Amino acid sequence: MSGEGVCNPLDETQILADIATLQVAVDDLDADVVLLQADVDAIEAIAEAEAILEETGGELTTDGTAQTMYINNAPAGIYKPICIIIDFANHTATETIVIRELYRIAPAGPLTVHDEYTYIGLVDDALVKIELSPTRYGIQITIEKTAGTNRAYDWEVFYEV
Repeated sequence: MSGEGVCNPLDETQILADIATLQVAVDDLDADVVLLQADVDAIEAIAEAEAILEETGGELTTDGTAQTMYINNAPAGIYKPICIIIDFANHTATETIVIRELYRIAPAGPLTVHDEYTYIGLVDDALVKIELSPTRYGIQITIEKTAGTNRAYDWEVFYEV
């Protein structure tokens, strides 16, 4: 017989070398996982620190008086509204609408007009966007029909929390 079918004994030195090589590879992989987890943790911390954008809205039908579309009368801290978007799709050539942006800048102080926007007749774009400012003590957006027919206006406010 020429050795066919006879199992050669395994070289123990080679097996130990292979195990050592595998251990180095596993250690390198563990180090890579630790670095990757550090990156994931850093990205997660940034994402959690970013403000989250929220929205609220509704529909208001004018009645000839100054009506509140939106108010945050007493925020718990610094409040950052982003904008209000108002849909003028129902607005016709006969309506005049005044939008007022009011802020309170002192505790228990009055809401004071910061800006006023008058829309007479047809509006070029059906959606009107008004940028808003941060506040500590309160914000109010009002709408008043001063001429024309009472109309419904959809609106939404975006703010950071």
